[in-house]
Amino acid sequence: MRPMHPIAFLLLMLLLSLAGCASTPTLPTPTPDIGTAPPATTSTLAPTATHTPTPTVTPTPSRTPAPSITPTPTPISALAPWAHYADALRPAAWQAFDPAVNPAAFKQLAGMTTYSLTVTLAPDLSRLSGIARIGYTNQTTATLDAIYLRLFPNLWRAGMTVGGVQVAGTPVTPTLQSNASILRVPLTTPLIPGAATALTITYASPILPGEGAGNYGEFSLDRGSLALGHSYPSVVAYDTAWRLEKPAEQGDVTFHDAAFYDVALTGPSDLVVAATGATLAETANGDGATTWRLSGGPMRDFNVIAHADYRLYSGTVGDITVNSYFMPGAEDGGRKALTWAMDALRVFEKEFGPYPYRELDVAAMPTIAGGIEYPGLVAIDIRAYQNPNDETFFESVVVHEVAHQWWYNVVGNDQINHPWLDEALAQYSTYLYVLATYGEEDAQGFVDRVTNLRWGGVGYKEKPIGLPVAAYPGAEYSGLVYGRGPLFLLALRERLGEEKMAEFLRRYYTENTWRIATPDGFRRLAEEVAGVDLGDLFRRWVG
Repeated sequence: MRPMHPIAFLLLMLLLSLAGCASTPTLPTPTPDIGTAPPATTSTLAPTATHTPTPTVTPTPSRTPAPSITPTPTPISALAPWAHYADALRPAAWQAFDPAVNPAAFKQLAGMTTYSLTVTLAPDLSRLSGIARIGYTNQTTATLDAIYLRLFPNLWRAGMTVGGVQVAGTPVTPTLQSNASILRVPLTTPLIPGAATALTITYASPILPGEGAGNYGEFSLDRGSLALGHSYPSVVAYDTAWRLEKPAEQGDVTFHDAAFYDVALTGPSDLVVAATGATLAETANGDGATTWRLSGGPMRDFNVIAHADYRLYSGTVGDITVNSYFMPGAEDGGRKALTWAMDALRVFEKEFGPYPYRELDVAAMPTIAGGIEYPGLVAIDIRAYQNPNDETFFESVVVHEVAHQWWYNVVGNDQINHPWLDEALAQYSTYLYVLATYGEEDAQGFVDRVTNLRWGGVGYKEKPIGLPVAAYPGAEYSGLVYGRGPLFLLALRERLGEEKMAEFLRRYYTENTWRIATPDGFRRLAEEVAGVDLGDLFRRWVG
């Protein structure tokens, strides 16, 4: 289908942006992600496709999700305590933790934080209450006298409260910091490196109403659409110290180690639930409520996106089930989202390495961002489905967010201080998708738009891309991290050559799987693959 004329497209995106912000005048409008309806001086980065790839499936819409997943592989005896998590992982990803094959990976698994969450939603979805049981291993080189947790809803003034807190079964008195968004839990015994302990925390919070709530609407109830992003107490990352800085008002708020999640969610039975991980069971309680057992990991985060009216299309890419959740009347958009997600999976698995999970969900939801990434789950602005003939905006959102499964989730990074490591890579990944799917001419068109509309929107400012989110006021974050950022990676590709660039990204993915990547590590590996010093390139672009 012929793409929308660029001028008409920009006008549409401006109108969508204004519509998304008008209802929340008291909240700052975050700088958009790749597919966000942009301000007038920017544009989305999308292929100038003249066709829609033909779906490999023609599914029938269904109200309820298809039952689940293939049986769990026989657990290796050493992995038995983690066996239920295997339902979310593809067999090769699960077997990679076999201590007989990869002792380092098994050690990494054994040190990961585990979250066991029991969450109950109010019948009208206005509140949630929960109990978080968290297993924490000290993987630092320091002896710890406290563990810090982030209460993300209080960053958005939701009013999350904490009840009883226990450490290894002993009640303790925690303290709140940073406008109640940080919870300091004192330890009854100092935790030496390699030692583990268990926290139990009861908590409750209103769920924010209205569009734009909860940083892009990640934690909100909006027009029947429920989003539970960052809705539980989550352990703060520790590198040389606890990372307690407050996230900027734009960009992503999380910097998390990979962890495992086992969640019992109880809510109204009419909900159709899309979630990170795998749905192990769905049990009707006989009182109008249902309990969903959700389990998965390693993952950077846990989230649920749900709506009573969701419809579903499903397809497969090898042994991966891809689900597209959409609203009634948006069948065309639901089908296209499914197709693009499947095609992106194929391209990125070939370019970077295997996707780890058995499932990938794409879910429509109201948000002032074009798209938001979570492990095995991507949220797409519901407005994109209302004009499914506008492929340029819609496709770029889906593809960019799927790319985050590699860059942010499997390969983690400090999204607050080094956002280019996942956002610029997701942009570059979208370029590779355009190149593989539509050819060189459209790929060059993608590059031209990056240069002229994103970066050009901030006057081609040669500000380094390697700064914290807070260092990019206004449109600079979009223009430099999303616009100039992928141009650095194209310059790196030109310096290394196509084959070595591909080798570099495959190694970067493999060597940083479930770890936190850093800019220094990125450069060291690039120079190793290149066989030359790349300091001039990094100084010019990254800073």
